[in-house]
Amino acid sequence: MIRLNFGALGKVAAAGLLLASLCAPVYAQQTNDNSGANTDPRGHGRSNDYGKTNNNESGALLEDIYTRTWYCDLSVASKSSSGCEVGASYNRPPVPPNQFDPLYITVPLGFTVPPMDMQCPQGLVCVDHPGTIDLSRIGGPANTVTPGHDHFTTTTNQGAPEFWDVFVVGVKNRQTYDAIEAHRSFSYIEQLIKSGNPNVTKPIPTNLFLYFAVRPVGSI
Repeated sequence: MIRLNFGALGKVAAAGLLLASLCAPVYAQQTNDNSGANTDPRGHGRSNDYGKTNNNESGALLEDIYTRTWYCDLSVASKSSSGCEVGASYNRPPVPPNQFDPLYITVPLGFTVPPMDMQCPQGLVCVDHPGTIDLSRIGGPANTVTPGHDHFTTTTNQGAPEFWDVFVVGVKNRQTYDAIEAHRSFSYIEQLIKSGNPNVTKPIPTNLFLYFAVRPVGSI
């Protein structure tokens, strides 16, 4: 079993609520506490929202365009209110395996990153993301607010929307985290892992899928 020191994950960072008008994209909603409260149904979000986050791909900063809610495979045992689990892969994907690609999210372990330096800040729930997740298989809380993170893809799928199979990469110090952000590439993370760098974990599977299209910044 993988055991990690989550340290700062349980602390909700102070962050301003990102407001959107009725005609504008929804980006994030503020979490009120770290109790794991979640108003979505288990296994998926309550609605399909439209919004954006940033994304890192092959050294470039891109945008993820969300138009459909998240999915977590409820055949996987989970203690979170959302049904989302880190440390166990899916059994039943939302679409056939040839219709999705991996998404790697980097999560700070044992240190804090200023909220606005993250693509999905700690203390905010990004658009079409689950509000809670179970980290108990890797030594964290069983039902906690989804931690702040950044996104890394290995393909743009030619800009077409699709489901993305989420893997967690834990990063154990700020220097390594900043270096990963500067490279904006999963290939750099792979280099760190292959070299035996102790400050990054191997990708940890989840039963979570997100749905978005990867596009150049400002294309929509």
